Amino acid sequence: MIPQSDEIVLNEDMEETPEPSLTYKLDLVNGRIGAVAVDGLEAVKQAVFKILATARFEHLIYSPDYGNEADVGGVRGRAVFETEIERWVKEALLQDDRIVSVTQFRFSYDGDTALVQFEVESDYGNYTDRLEV
Repeated sequence: MIPQSDEIVLNEDMEETPEPSLTYKLDLVNGRIGAVAVDGLEAVKQAVFKILATARFEHLIYSPDYGNEADVGGVRGRAVFETEIERWVKEALLQDDRIVSVTQFRFSYDGDTALVQFEVESDYGNYTDRLEV
């Protein structure tokens, strides 16, 4: 039978519901996905780690919005480096609907290595994360 009208569906109010944050816990020490599930802020922390560790457009399993595009090879000067890292981190993390903002970037240097600390504000709370570049 062919439907005659979509009027009922079109006039119906659709309610948006947030997707659950529940996910399996990563065991980074042993390189396994654990049987324990995490939710809320712990799930956001794990998502931030995964997003920053994944290169965008490298893996077909992820959408083009997932991962980061950090490429520090052509960046010259600390001011440009800090601006670019801040932009790359924000662009990568703000694709996640649970993350509201990424602020308070702080940089410390040791030779050719930079330690970047930043504040992540999410729907489940705030925390400080760090990234070594």
